[in-house]
Amino acid sequence: MATAINKGFKTEEILRIYFLKNGYYVARGIPFNYRGFAITDIDLWLYNRTSSVSREISIVDIKNKKTPQAIERIFWVKGLQTAIKATNALIATTDKRPDVKDFGKDLNVFVLDGNFLNKIKNYEQYLEARLTDEEIISMIDSYSLSKLDGDWKNKFLEAKSLLALGLNFDNMNKLLNITKFFVEQIFTKPSQKEISLRIFYLLCSYIAINLDYIQRDLAFLEDADARKNAFKNGFRYGNKGEKEIKRIIDMSLSFVEQYADNGQSIANQARYNISKQFENMPTDILAEYFSDNKVLKSIFASSLEFELLSANRIFKLHTYSTTEVKSFIAVLLDFYGIDRVFFAKTIE
Repeated sequence: MATAINKGFKTEEILRIYFLKNGYYVARGIPFNYRGFAITDIDLWLYNRTSSVSREISIVDIKNKKTPQAIERIFWVKGLQTAIKATNALIATTDKRPDVKDFGKDLNVFVLDGNFLNKIKNYEQYLEARLTDEEIISMIDSYSLSKLDGDWKNKFLEAKSLLALGLNFDNMNKLLNITKFFVEQIFTKPSQKEISLRIFYLLCSYIAINLDYIQRDLAFLEDADARKNAFKNGFRYGNKGEKEIKRIIDMSLSFVEQYADNGQSIANQARYNISKQFENMPTDILAEYFSDNKVLKSIFASSLEFELLSANRIFKLHTYSTTEVKSFIAVLLDFYGIDRVFFAKTIE
């Protein structure tokens, strides 16, 4: 049975289910930070794959209060849309005045008014099948050492915040690092295995969404090797790519060459060691698998499946999921250097 949640959060959860049922990937309560400053939370972050080369990111601002101040929220969400470069902006409000919808239309903000919110109340029946975000956080907080043991909550919120900062290789590589942390907790904290797995599944969905978005720019690369190299470059060097990273390294080491004793020798050694570190990264494992067209075609569906695995009130392991989801996890384990059989035995 679902725990009681306040009226505003309940509306957010009902709207989340409405959009999920209509084919969107949905994340809730996404922190938006700017240069270390916490600006706001995005109530709902929506992602939709509209075609093989087109993606849409939408944000929804939700106010379920007696005085929703809908006009002011239209200004707010429009600015937030610009800040995170979202495709669309929506507000959900109990306000039913036609003027609010007209004002939203003038600013290209779609208004889900009180009449709409009343119509979707029947989606409330699905709430009991899912954990809310508040319950996920509560599960993290119930582990008394979570703050000292790597700060689980902040890592979880950092991963969520990356969705608002852009879908790209830089943020996906950060996600891969955070995901590894929670995979490791599955082994080292058996009493927290369920919440570790739930977060692991959710972060897998974030990685899948990043991959789906990135492939949009690679859709015209028919050559398999070119596609694979693009992924390998991104996983290894991030958004800047190999040439730019090497330029930055060379520029930094030029100061060593000029001003340090034996600068030339030290710089050459550093350059060699850095190059070896990049080459030894097991990114070929990821690039080989995720550059495959068949995998990329199913990656959006996998993201939805991972999201559901994380949120199911009755917890289910991925071992009962599709081949695509199981293969996705197997590849990540290979990348992290974790034995697949050992992982399977640990989560049983």
